[in-house]
Amino acid sequence: MDKRNHIDFLDAAELVHEFSSEKTRKFFRWTTVAPMVLTAILLLGLVYTTRAVISSNELAQQLGSTSVFEQLKHLATSGNRPLSGEDEGRINIMLLGIGGAQHQGGQLTDTIIIASIDPTGQKLGLFSIPRDLVVPIPGIGWQKINAANAYGTAANPETVGAGPALAKQTIENVTGLEIDYYIKLDFEGFTKMVDALGGIRVDVQVAFTDYEYPDENYGYEPVHFDAGWQNLTGSRALQYVRSRHGTNGQGTDFSRAARQQQILEALLVRTSALSTLLNPNKLLALSDIVGTHIETDMELWQLFRLYDIGKNIKRDAINQIVLSNSTEGLLAVDTNEEGTYLLRPRLGSSDFSEIQAAAQNLLGPQTVAITRKNQEKILRIVIQNGTLEEGLAAKTSKKLRSSFYRITQISNAQKRDYERTVMYKLSDQISEQDMQLIRQTLNANIAPSVPSFIQDLDADVLIIVGTDNPV
Repeated sequence: MDKRNHIDFLDAAELVHEFSSEKTRKFFRWTTVAPMVLTAILLLGLVYTTRAVISSNELAQQLGSTSVFEQLKHLATSGNRPLSGEDEGRINIMLLGIGGAQHQGGQLTDTIIIASIDPTGQKLGLFSIPRDLVVPIPGIGWQKINAANAYGTAANPETVGAGPALAKQTIENVTGLEIDYYIKLDFEGFTKMVDALGGIRVDVQVAFTDYEYPDENYGYEPVHFDAGWQNLTGSRALQYVRSRHGTNGQGTDFSRAARQQQILEALLVRTSALSTLLNPNKLLALSDIVGTHIETDMELWQLFRLYDIGKNIKRDAINQIVLSNSTEGLLAVDTNEEGTYLLRPRLGSSDFSEIQAAAQNLLGPQTVAITRKNQEKILRIVIQNGTLEEGLAAKTSKKLRSSFYRITQISNAQKRDYERTVMYKLSDQISEQDMQLIRQTLNANIAPSVPSFIQDLDADVLIIVGTDNPV
């Protein structure tokens, strides 16, 4: 596929995290997420094929007898090829929503969701990661997770998929999951999609005003919605789902997520309507939007295969987890020196073990016992104190404690006069990426070789802490 194609899945459900899947299903009353996600995937396939295969006149002739879906499905046959992750029992799709070129920080991800499908057990899980979570970004260091796509895009602006590739690496490290595919959508694509469908109809539950809605000049403008059924254009629909500071109880993440759910339901109704599927002009308009605003690494046959796998998922087989700093959440609020709001794992800045466990068990506790990606990648680290400050090695180890690393030994170095913290690579099990992440975390030097005075250690890396690394 030449042009990988971004629907702002719009922070999909930034709600209170419930670790138990049973409790989660009771807590989330919106049970049409699965068909909506799958409809979005089907829509991608439909408009891609429309764009690539059939002109407007040809499409109009073709629609006379056979259904659009059957025509396109025939064109996109998979030949019984499995999707990535299908044989292992779990397909993970990374959904990214960005502002786009017309917005400040347009490549920062406003939405990060992992959609996981169990093809055998017919289950769907949605795992939402807040954009303010601080994580190690490969080659960059510790940053908010929403910056990964932006860094990747900036480093390789001419390479399609460079941003999602770095976001994928980052999210895989944090969650322990292997990401099989991605879909990315921007705000403009969302608004154009709504407009191309002729608008959507939404029942606004309560009237509200948001006096702090961001305008196009990096300031604020008030937006207001009356209660009752409203016909929304693309721009109004975007305001409805993005509003964060509404009155009348509409200033919470819960209320925002509920509004997003309404919009997705309305989009589902519009995209699946015969008036859309049998209208060549609408299909071609949607295909133009897909080509410009949606990016994915999925091929057409993969989109239809995924739809076939997930189309019969039952409502009670859907589980949603949103990481949060609620009472039962897995995150804690923090700030940096400038007072910027941040989120970190509640167990410690680099301890993502609870997050990984939640991601692993998204489809049920028996789904995946160990991550496919990291089951043989638990790195063994020895930390030695190269100074006269007592306890420095033990204190330093706390910076590295996570399910990525196993601290196998903490001791004193033979010499105690190290001014700089230094790392020695002792095996081929540790990748250059992992070496760089540790180096950035500890502000350490990486030694070009292992000196003879270092004894054989049963470890992948040795870290000798210097006086430059006080804790």
